[in-house]
Amino acid sequence: MDRARTDRQRGSVLIAIAAALVIVALAFFAVFALQQSQRKLNLTTGQQARLARLDAALAQFVARNRRLPCPADGTLVRGDIKAGVESPSPPTGVCNPANQIRGTVPWATLNLTEDDGLDAWNSRISYRVQPSLASSVLNLMNMSWCTQAGATNGAPGAANACQPAPCVAAACMDDANYLYGKGLQVQDGSGGWLNQPSPAWAGAPTPPPLSSGAAYVLIAHGPNGSGAFGANGGTTTQTCPVVGPEMGNCNGVVPLNAATIYIDQPPVDQPGATYFDDTLSHPTLATVLERAALGPRAVH
Repeated sequence: MDRARTDRQRGSVLIAIAAALVIVALAFFAVFALQQSQRKLNLTTGQQARLARLDAALAQFVARNRRLPCPADGTLVRGDIKAGVESPSPPTGVCNPANQIRGTVPWATLNLTEDDGLDAWNSRISYRVQPSLASSVLNLMNMSWCTQAGATNGAPGAANACQPAPCVAAACMDDANYLYGKGLQVQDGSGGWLNQPSPAWAGAPTPPPLSSGAAYVLIAHGPNGSGAFGANGGTTTQTCPVVGPEMGNCNGVVPLNAATIYIDQPPVDQPGATYFDDTLSHPTLATVLERAALGPRAVH
């Protein structure tokens, strides 16, 4: 009996120890999952702050230069004298290459550090801009000579500028006329428009609504770095998917053209064609001009 009692006590102790180990393991994994979740939240929050800093720097550049910068060449290695420098616009007034297939944030042109051009996962942040808005010849980023009380001039397309200047009331250009065809396209992943330039005006008696075209698009490529250039340039760190919402945001795959649509949607964690972890900034043209104090005049 004493032996049986001892065995039972020993078994009870082992069960208690096993139960305690299970509780400790569950607690450990719960804490680990919480830490991972908090780390992910901190990275996401930090990424938004990085994009906001770039948005502010781009608005300051517009205020000084009446245009947006061209992208930098993301393949150039860290420390290269031209790394982070826009390519070109001056003196040609044309971004090179025009399709911006290697385009990243021109941190040096924006008077920022190289690290300012990196996302929270240590990849270079991609940057796209409509070429006419970066032209040092056209200097289109200025609506201060536009007003809702002004007249349309009938000129369609992205090269339309707010002129003449100075002007009073109806002699100014209508601000909707200025916005025809300007900016980039962004969708929400379900076909809904987040940014869409109004179509080029063709002499219609009723002007189209104000454009919501994006002045530019900044793309942080997320934890998987798909289609991004790494901190040291060279080649993209991860092959871009051939299908799925991240495809249009990648470098080296989809060159910039009039039909390019960027995708900004909530993250999708499961692997496969629907995976998405990019973070974008795509303010409207009017938003950037207001930040640069170059928005349209008040209605007269």
